[in-house]
Amino acid sequence: MVSKYIIMCGGNYKHWETPRHLSIVMGEELVARTIRLLRENGITDISISTHNPVFEKFGVPILKHDNKFEARYFKIEEGNWFNCFYPTEEPVCYMFGDVFYSNEAIKTIVNTETDDIEFFGSRPPFADSYIKDHEEPFALKVANQKHLREAIEKTKELDKQGAFWRQPIMWELWTVIKGTPLQVKKGEYPAEYTVINDYTCDIDWKQDIINLEMILGGIKMVKVEAIEPFTLGRFNEIRNIQRKSIETPGQLNVGDIFECDEELYEYLNGKNAKGKVVVKLIEVIPPKVELPKVEEKPVVKKTTKATAKKTTKKTSKK
Repeated sequence: MVSKYIIMCGGNYKHWETPRHLSIVMGEELVARTIRLLRENGITDISISTHNPVFEKFGVPILKHDNKFEARYFKIEEGNWFNCFYPTEEPVCYMFGDVFYSNEAIKTIVNTETDDIEFFGSRPPFADSYIKDHEEPFALKVANQKHLREAIEKTKELDKQGAFWRQPIMWELWTVIKGTPLQVKKGEYPAEYTVINDYTCDIDWKQDIINLEMILGGIKMVKVEAIEPFTLGRFNEIRNIQRKSIETPGQLNVGDIFECDEELYEYLNGKNAKGKVVVKLIEVIPPKVELPKVEEKPVVKKTTKATAKKTTKKTSKK
């Protein structure tokens, strides 16, 4: 049984002023939320693996772990992603420190038993409350540390041989653990895992925090209509555009309808340097938070000789 939980808070993230694991979403730091939800679900053995002393403020054991990993898409290849897993021989559930977990997601992770290794992540079709357009990893529950370490070394060796189309991370490691095809591409993850489909998601960029709070009701959203043409530098902040005329990047035309947060609406409604009003309010959108959907694996019943005989007899009578 896995009863020890380690929240992984290593790595370097140059585009963040502070570690992104300390991002505040809905008034609570990510790590603080994860610790709280784990405790509420009966977990008492909680640690943080990190090289940064700032995490000592959470009052849980700190496992000193120097992981200087930088992803290749930042053009820095320092460290190795697999160093994020704190080395231990104990059964452990590794929790990703930059994830905003729902309570249902934590329950699923805590209540899922394994005698080997189990992986938790999102998968299409996504819930309406999910802010990303791609799969994300959330946790890895490891009862068999030997299997994990062997898989990590094998993945590193395969990477040297050029077996992967990108720098291997969690998805590639999971294909090695499960023995499925190695060329993992976006949307193609053949290995089975425990799927969590709700608003649970990791935070990669500051815009993710805004999008998540919009979904959860922390930011009020409104639907507006453009009453005159204008160019918007914050075009990436608007949602669900319904075009009235020809689409022009960064440009809104008369009659275009879109959704934005309350602050941007106020800006477009006169609280700008010129005092210009370019939109009219259609409606305030109520927060859309759905009940979390957690996909359960189908239970496969084992066929014994006794049940096989019974089935044969029933079939023969027909």
